[in-house]
Amino acid sequence: MKFEHLLSPMKVGNRVYKNRIVSAPMAFSLVAQNPMAAEISYRKLEGPARGGNACVILGETDINFTDAIRIPGFRPFDFAKPEEDMETFKAVSTYATRIKKHDCIALAELVHCGLEKVPFSPEEEAIGPCDAVNLAGVKSRAMTKEDMDRVASEFAVAATYMQKAGFDGILVHGGHGFIFTQFLSPLINKRTDEYGGSLENRAKFPLQVCKAIRDAVGPDFLFELRIDGTDHQPGGITPEETGRFIQMAEPYITSVHVTCGIYAESVESGTESSMFHDHGLNIQPASIIKKYTSLPVGAVGGINSPEQCEEAIAAGMIDFAILGRQMLADPDFTKKCMSGDEAQIRRCLRCYKCFPGSPEEGYDDLPFTSEQLALFVGHCTINPKAHLPFDIDTLPAPVKSEKVLIIGGGIAGMQSAITAAERGHKVTLVEKSDKLGGLLYFTDVDVDKPDLRNFKDMMIREVKRANVEILMNTEATPEFIRESAADSVIIATGSKPTCPPINGIENAHQAMEAYNGTCTPGKKIVMIGGGLVGCEAGLHLQKTGHEVTVVEKLDRVANEAYGMYREALVGEMEKNHMVILPNTKCLEITDHSVKIENTDGVQVLEADTILYALGMRSLDFTALKEAVGNANLQIIGDAIKPGKVDQCTRTAYIAALKIGADEKSIEMIQE
Repeated sequence: MKFEHLLSPMKVGNRVYKNRIVSAPMAFSLVAQNPMAAEISYRKLEGPARGGNACVILGETDINFTDAIRIPGFRPFDFAKPEEDMETFKAVSTYATRIKKHDCIALAELVHCGLEKVPFSPEEEAIGPCDAVNLAGVKSRAMTKEDMDRVASEFAVAATYMQKAGFDGILVHGGHGFIFTQFLSPLINKRTDEYGGSLENRAKFPLQVCKAIRDAVGPDFLFELRIDGTDHQPGGITPEETGRFIQMAEPYITSVHVTCGIYAESVESGTESSMFHDHGLNIQPASIIKKYTSLPVGAVGGINSPEQCEEAIAAGMIDFAILGRQMLADPDFTKKCMSGDEAQIRRCLRCYKCFPGSPEEGYDDLPFTSEQLALFVGHCTINPKAHLPFDIDTLPAPVKSEKVLIIGGGIAGMQSAITAAERGHKVTLVEKSDKLGGLLYFTDVDVDKPDLRNFKDMMIREVKRANVEILMNTEATPEFIRESAADSVIIATGSKPTCPPINGIENAHQAMEAYNGTCTPGKKIVMIGGGLVGCEAGLHLQKTGHEVTVVEKLDRVANEAYGMYREALVGEMEKNHMVILPNTKCLEITDHSVKIENTDGVQVLEADTILYALGMRSLDFTALKEAVGNANLQIIGDAIKPGKVDQCTRTAYIAALKIGADEKSIEMIQE
């Protein structure tokens, strides 16, 4: 067996995990109160359970509706009296039922955010170890002994609620700057009484919570603890102190999940790692904590590779691997490892499509309210099945097999070809050039895009494995389309860069030419256009030895991005000392200079190479469309309008499902 350590069983408490792969907490549990969202949420967790995971963990359940609740809009209830709201109790218990029917351990995560709380009504408040003001400007009150007793009891009551609901255990979120971290961190906990100062004192309240839970649920219920190995803050938590705390908590808990960071600095501190963080960033801290305990120790954070998991477990650094966003990208991760198909795993990009951040974290550019965000969480750039509004397993087979012609071999074209072939259609994929992958050819070069390159390469392998006729170096002319006699035609011709009317633009190169060899960039570069393409291409060039200045007319760069991804990208640009000039207009381009204007007046920027990234436009497919005739026609990906990879995968998948489907199925598929 290739992954013999990763796929071997493991004892946790009095239970046996059938392998070492655990799905990190996903979905806000009380989303199940919303009948319209419940089924999507159930499928989100059932997917990795069906896919072979040893354990799947239901996401955040805040233990009360006064000082713990983080998301507004959920219906309050008393955890101690499930019979008073049986609708919620049955909705929550359905998670456990759906997970456990696949021979998978079901856990539920319990959370108290402490001083990170944002009140949504006058009855709510924020509490923590000390008087403080959080990132949202909310004042938190220092907890009294009575508060601690109450919160410890609420954790215990919520744990028994989950026990009654059929879960095999609970995971307490003790990391990310939530209430455990707030007490354990010498940086945050400035108390001068018996709950501050030494680690033993700082650990008293977290240990009180642990003991209350264990006393309430008995000896056989799994109690796993998520904890920071480090909070990545100067003067904060260290793996050694966390290891010592785990020694104190050993009588109560059954395993340790090592994470990192603080909620107030999620991107920078790695609570949800970005593409600029190392994969498996918590494995090394976990290996230090492991020296302090005999309990099973796992690590979460940026893990998308079974090879890395296998290596870390074999080396004794961790006992199990915890995968979060990766389980949205490919819930069949484990199954593919078992069958030897690991090369076909869709490996997470860490692009934040699934969770872009929240308003409570200070992201004021999100296109969501807090309530909407709770329902949105779980979409995926590379997995078009994620967060579908219908159950793909209930979709009937096509009423007939059709002859399908797909024009364009980019991501959209390949995804539609793969899905159409899986649905039993006779598929021909036509690509004008000599390579598949479309605009993602740049990932072969870009230093920050190995995961996107892996996705592109995986898609090429997958379409070649599928029952698809692939015609390379073939242009789909109107005549070709008519002669194909296809029943369905999908146009996935993509987009190309636009050339704006700037004086002297002929002296500049389009940014993508820096990747394809058309242009050999000099040392000093001016990038005109600070959208995503300009920023990402500029960052690649900066990291490969060039000096890049980005000129952007809007008041911020990467304006089409938002939340955590934008923060990560701009932060990386600044860390690498790129010059960023927002609110700056490009007036003229010469051979080796760019004339600009901003609040400092008119200036001239000297450059060895001038690049521009000023938008994309869909290729004109009017003649192709007219040649389709009576065949069913669908437009997908960038051919609709220039967008991101998620638009390509999703529109392609939906289009392929519609081919040959009956009216009832078409109605189901409509998003």
